[in-house]
Amino acid sequence: MEAHPFVLDAKPVVLCVLTSALDEVADTLPASPNSIPRSAVNQAPSCTPPVSQWFPLDNATASPDPALLQRGPSDSPPHQHISWSDDEQLVNLYYLNFHPSHPVLLPRDMYWQQGYPRYLKAIVQFIGGHFSHAASLNDLRESVTREFDQSNKDTVEMVQAGLLYAINLFAENSSEQGQRLLDTTIERALRLGMHQRDFATTHAGDLTVLEESMRRSWYELYVMDGCIAALQRKSTFKTNTVNADVLLPCDDFIYEAGMCFMPATMADFHGNIFAEEEKVFSSFCYRIEAVRLLGRVLTITGKHGVDRDLVQAVDNALAAFLYHLPRSKSEAEISNTFGDLDELMLQAHTIVQWSTILLHYPRGDLISPDLLTHDVLGANCTKLLCPCNRQHVHSVKAIEASKTISMLAALRSTTQKHTPLFVYPLALAAVVQLSIGAMHDKSTRQCLDQHSDRVKLLLGVLKSMSRQWSAAGIVLRTLKRVASAVFRTSCSVSPSSTVTPPAASMENVTFPDFDLQDLYGLVGLDNSTLGI
Repeated sequence: MEAHPFVLDAKPVVLCVLTSALDEVADTLPASPNSIPRSAVNQAPSCTPPVSQWFPLDNATASPDPALLQRGPSDSPPHQHISWSDDEQLVNLYYLNFHPSHPVLLPRDMYWQQGYPRYLKAIVQFIGGHFSHAASLNDLRESVTREFDQSNKDTVEMVQAGLLYAINLFAENSSEQGQRLLDTTIERALRLGMHQRDFATTHAGDLTVLEESMRRSWYELYVMDGCIAALQRKSTFKTNTVNADVLLPCDDFIYEAGMCFMPATMADFHGNIFAEEEKVFSSFCYRIEAVRLLGRVLTITGKHGVDRDLVQAVDNALAAFLYHLPRSKSEAEISNTFGDLDELMLQAHTIVQWSTILLHYPRGDLISPDLLTHDVLGANCTKLLCPCNRQHVHSVKAIEASKTISMLAALRSTTQKHTPLFVYPLALAAVVQLSIGAMHDKSTRQCLDQHSDRVKLLLGVLKSMSRQWSAAGIVLRTLKRVASAVFRTSCSVSPSSTVTPPAASMENVTFPDFDLQDLYGLVGLDNSTLGI
């Protein structure tokens, strides 16, 4: 038991080690509202204000259906898998590495005061464990499974826990389980009414930072739902069909400081383009808009005979997004002079480029069966003719988007703070570079080396991310097999050789034990669109 010094009437009091003596001394102390309960003596001290100052939940407005908003810890029995010190370390790792890309929980200084239930704490510890060499992921995973099995309440905390766990499952390549959990979490959020504007103000007890956390949780569901829909090659996603009017999130530095002001509406954001003096919105807002544009792309992806004007309209919207970004949110400004990266704007830029590839790559002419699938059984990638008959233009736009993603990937040396969802745009960008590399004239070494260097960069980022997320390792191994076939063949061609047509230059390329359909499935391309 930890010893605590006490002073009574300016005279030293000698505390006995025996429990009975401690009880006698404690009984002589005057009662105080700020007295420390004896049950809390062994807990780590906190430097934050009392919980009543941050979270006056007792004065919160009652819910129309109180059964839907049960608060407090779960009824799960206590366990001793992780000591208190280990718990704090894993939480710190979560906030240091994962929270910047998915900032939905309360800021770290307020985490301990909120009294989050065990099922949410378990997933926070589990995610933090991915960044620790000492933590046992198996034990942490068992803890998450146990807590989730014993908790099935419709609460905001359960929505947040399900959201974070779903992201983790996709990052571990458990896509089926992740999709089921994501669907369940979205349905739970809709039952609670988290998509409604007044939900946060009604249930946060006049605490603005808690309101902001609830709003961010809904929009994080929206972002996650849209990105996974792109991977699953869906034409729409659930949260994009809901009539939601949640106020927009504020900037992260305001949120982390606990000073959340009156947020803007979606109408404010969209009307800003036509205002005489344009305002700068939070990075989270631009990330939400990027996913909305991704949703527009999905509605026409994989469809035959899409009207040319419809394709052009979506392409215009993607380009307009980049042109109207404030300078502080542009690609060149998302990394400051100290090397700190705005992770949410990185995601916004990446999602727009990802959407551009999904829109143009299937309509381009980068791949044909004689070039990239010479010996791949069942991988006849005959491309469908674009209705607008401008395949080359589509290919150029897809290539430029893949180059931009590679530049975004090169912005920092460490990848631990990147969202696990970054894996899939990286992989798709590599596919485009491999496609153009396979078609490229092998006598022009300089251009071919540029494609090779971009692929090496993208593979390097995936390799780094695979240390935390197994999905990155799976995609990496698949891409390596294709890259080896493409660039190994190119190296065998002498720089002084005569110019040969692309089909002839790839005549001897084979992909043993590899089916291109697997690669397209990993990056979210529709095989039917590609003619497979």
